[in-house]
Amino acid sequence: MSLVRFHEPPFAEHLGLRTVREEGGEAEVLMPFMPALQNRKGDIHGGAIASLVDNAMGIAARIGLDRDAAASTLSMTVNFLSPARGDLRCIARCTKKGRTIRFVECEVLDRQGEVVATAVATFKIFAGGSAGQG
Repeated sequence: MSLVRFHEPPFAEHLGLRTVREEGGEAEVLMPFMPALQNRKGDIHGGAIASLVDNAMGIAARIGLDRDAAASTLSMTVNFLSPARGDLRCIARCTKKGRTIRFVECEVLDRQGEVVATAVATFKIFAGGSAGQG
């Protein structure tokens, strides 16, 4: 029995997230601007940015594993450097790959290529296939 129910998580689809690259130990995920993602000031809501980085870093944590593998966030710290507007791009890379724990970092860039947020996270890895049975 696989732990994975969806190839693309429904919440990521709801936010319009689109994975554009998974190679070389990096994942790149785009979040197109939608008015529903704005806060009261018109900037992209911090929670939407946190969801973007969690999604991208989870993908980076799973690079090199079976398609059915899963990664659960154990901890995540997001640093918001400046207000974000418009389309956002997150580039995440796994910095340490253990058998069951992986460490990942990322940057979120706006349309102009300015870094608007950074994040680090620790993920628990669940192997694909028969993981979770018993």
